[in-house]
Amino acid sequence: MDRRNHYRELHVQPDAPIGVIRAAYRALIALHHPDSGGHHQRAARITEAWHILGDAERRAAYDARRAARGDAIRARRAPSAPSAAPPVDLTACPFCRTPVLVERARCARCQAPLAPVPDHPPGDEDAAEWERRRLPRVSRADWSLLYLDWRSEPVDVRLRNLSLGGASVYAGAPIAVGERVRIAGTPFDAVLDVVACRRHGVVFVVHGRFVTAHVTVRTERDGATTS
Repeated sequence: MDRRNHYRELHVQPDAPIGVIRAAYRALIALHHPDSGGHHQRAARITEAWHILGDAERRAAYDARRAARGDAIRARRAPSAPSAAPPVDLTACPFCRTPVLVERARCARCQAPLAPVPDHPPGDEDAAEWERRRLPRVSRADWSLLYLDWRSEPVDVRLRNLSLGGASVYAGAPIAVGERVRIAGTPFDAVLDVVACRRHGVVFVVHGRFVTAHVTVRTERDGATTS
């Protein structure tokens, strides 16, 4: 299977319209064509990328192959079902590994939350309905602090989504799958394991699964309480 990234070859985004792709191809081939002093192999890759992305049917087939390949990679990285999180060892802080000697809400050293996240919401309500009605609404204007290490200075991230199992944020740099981070913001404060990271324009979308968390949920009267 061809693993070349034709979008990257033409310096365009996967959702770029055909006009943008055509303009990028013309500019690059004029620059890299052998008649202009360019390299033959680079010109050939640019031409191949245009051959695929410049045709609607070939582009759709190529996008489908990329999506399938991405799903396969994510499946290898996370073989367990998303809801099947590994058990949390609450004898130590999941973020800084400080021993937890007495029951408390936060770690004495790094202040990370220590409350485990339940597999299912309390009561008999359907999980999806409970999530829709009770979790705080996330705005793309909401900012939080992301800690890569309990000793390091946090970086600003923008919230993208919040669910029962975890959260996703927009970050300025990639974070490796498998890293354990802490995200502290208004709707929640949580320790998460990074399960996916992908480029989104000039930023990165980072998805994390909750390990421990304090989440502010809406009450029936649209108030708020911490869970």
